Amino acid sequence: MFTHFTGLMVLLFSLSSGSVAADPLAGGSNSFSFTDTLSAPDKPVTVWYYKPATLNAQTKVLFVMHGTKRNGEDYRNAWKAYAEKYQFLLVVPEFAERYFPSAAYQFGNVTNSNHAQWSFWVIEHLFDELRQRESLSTPTYYLYGHSAGAQFVHRFMIFMPSPRVEVAFSANAGSYTMPVYPTWSQARFPMSLDKDVVSETQLATVFSRRLVVMLGEDDLQESGGHVPNSPQARAEGKNRFERGQNFMKTAKDVAATLNAPLKWELLTVAGVGHSDKGMSKTAVEYMFPK
Repeated sequence: MFTHFTGLMVLLFSLSSGSVAADPLAGGSNSFSFTDTLSAPDKPVTVWYYKPATLNAQTKVLFVMHGTKRNGEDYRNAWKAYAEKYQFLLVVPEFAERYFPSAAYQFGNVTNSNHAQWSFWVIEHLFDELRQRESLSTPTYYLYGHSAGAQFVHRFMIFMPSPRVEVAFSANAGSYTMPVYPTWSQARFPMSLDKDVVSETQLATVFSRRLVVMLGEDDLQESGGHVPNSPQARAEGKNRFERGQNFMKTAKDVAATLNAPLKWELLTVAGVGHSDKGMSKTAVEYMFPK
């Protein structure tokens, strides 16, 4: 009787923590449905992935965040050759618009005062499931996002309390949360910071994280083509390239004011416009240098 009761309690604890035992992933290109029972219990996420045949406990994990088209399978297919070449587990979670509109995807749902319901947590909890299913010992993961996914990534690195990210890449974001506490004339949270959400002490820690802001030097379109066109976005610059440069300049200025070391990097890519294909080659070579 005691053994049965103990087993039942273990099962209930697993269900409540969002950590339910599951079989290892099938090899190659595949997908599965993941529901984060802790932060988004009613919002399933389709996870497109590529698993190399040589996966072992030390295999690196890379999350790739899709753009505004929510086309996770396309991103998986575009990146899987890199996963095979560099032998990492490629994971592309698809945040469907019906469950995660722009406020919940690009902005991570950060305006929700219940921080446990931020969409960013889906990545951390999905990483836990992957570690369990594949018996991984790797303690950190890599994070890359393009366009709308780049908005998700840089805000993830700003707002999350202790992300287990080795290095993050925000490629060709259309708008940014500027790392400043706004004056009366500046855009308000979440286009800038709120001290009740990210304090100055926390911001100094955020600057110590490894974030690479990637910009295509030909990403100069000023309207249309999913370029964010709100007054707040336009105030950051005429186009994505200019906005990214202003974001990094602001970070350098604020870090200097706080006397905080800045580990963020600016990486521009010549001859590339608003193209994940053009950015991904540079990003993956930076992540996994031969």
